[in-house]
Amino acid sequence: MKFFCTILLVFVTHISFAQFGESIRTGRPGQAIGAFTVGKNVIQLQQGLDFHSLIDTDFPPNTYLSHNVIRFGISETVELSALIEYQNVNSKTDSSTLTLNGLSNMHFGFRVHLNNQKGWIPTTGFQMRLKLPGISSDFGTNSVASIMVFVANWRLPKNMRFGTNWVLSYSGNDPSATGKYVLNFGFPLYKNWSGFVENYGQIRETKFQTRFDGGLAYMVNKDVQLDLSAGYGNNQNVQDYFVSTGVSYRFLNFRKGHEE
Repeated sequence: MKFFCTILLVFVTHISFAQFGESIRTGRPGQAIGAFTVGKNVIQLQQGLDFHSLIDTDFPPNTYLSHNVIRFGISETVELSALIEYQNVNSKTDSSTLTLNGLSNMHFGFRVHLNNQKGWIPTTGFQMRLKLPGISSDFGTNSVASIMVFVANWRLPKNMRFGTNWVLSYSGNDPSATGKYVLNFGFPLYKNWSGFVENYGQIRETKFQTRFDGGLAYMVNKDVQLDLSAGYGNNQNVQDYFVSTGVSYRFLNFRKGHEE
């Protein structure tokens, strides 16, 4: 009980020091998410389209992925969110073609902004979502699974930034956990343009994989951002790549009504 009260007190203290972003903060482009939430009564949508394939194979499977995130701030430091993904996979052999379609992920959860940066102590946050089972015949899982992310971000000189994600994820098909990491370096380019480079990877039952990606973002205005990115991996003698494009936008109508 004392531990719960301590956590609640710290949480309330953090609410009083929350910082609403004058410009949109989004998890796109790249694999990393940020520590900040969207702000109270703000609705934010993040939508992307990805293409994945293999290199140096006679019949590489081609995967198209529609990635959609919805975020809503219930306070300045707490948001609710949902992720919905639809996937199409086309795989060929010498004699046949296999096509898989359907919802591949449906997550519901929350994110908490824990603290702002003080010196070299990073801005931190925590996100947890639950992956729902049985969402499609081709990609559905057997049981509910959790995905937990601890975020630590640093502001650097000249508007540069360095972010890390530390992830513990379950598949919903077996009890084994997957540990993941993301190391993201972001930097301004010119006016409303920014860029990033990233290394991310995972380990599951002693099998380690790592990949690299990078890309560009363009801030159309303080509430809309466009992005383009690409990535490459070479693991267990298999080379793969992806390209991704997307848009993020937020709605402040409900927030403005609250402030009035």
